[in-house]
Amino acid sequence: MAEEPGYTRLQIRLHWAIAALVLFNYLFAGTMERAYDALREGQLPEGVGHYLHVAVGLLVLLLTLVRLGVRFVSGAPAQGATRADRVAAGVQGLLYGLTVLVPLLGMMTWGGGLGWAAAPHVVAANAIMLLAGLHAVSALVHQYVLKDRLLLRMMRAR
Repeated sequence: MAEEPGYTRLQIRLHWAIAALVLFNYLFAGTMERAYDALREGQLPEGVGHYLHVAVGLLVLLLTLVRLGVRFVSGAPAQGATRADRVAAGVQGLLYGLTVLVPLLGMMTWGGGLGWAAAPHVVAANAIMLLAGLHAVSALVHQYVLKDRLLLRMMRAR
């Protein structure tokens, strides 16, 4: 049997690490919101959750930049030419862009004191979750409904 196109082991690890970190920060975003509100009221934030949120956000940015570099060097499986393939490529591109944009907006808000960036940060974070959910459901449909083994590209290294 011919080898199926896939991603490198590093690309797969980066994909799942970024996904886990994004989900973590999304689920625990409330700690950052409370810390940000406290600072705006002239109080010191309680706990260390906001520091963890910042560190994870920076790690998402760093790993995404590494992932983009690895993709440039190692390539990726060829995209199909159907409309669905183009939509999938667009969603993937948006996810890459958002995993860069969200941490940058967070840094502008928290570290740069630019309060106007807080709302776009939250909107973009929600967009990541929406698109990631669409991405995941699509991968599961490919694997279990269409049975085209597409999901295996992100499960087994080439």
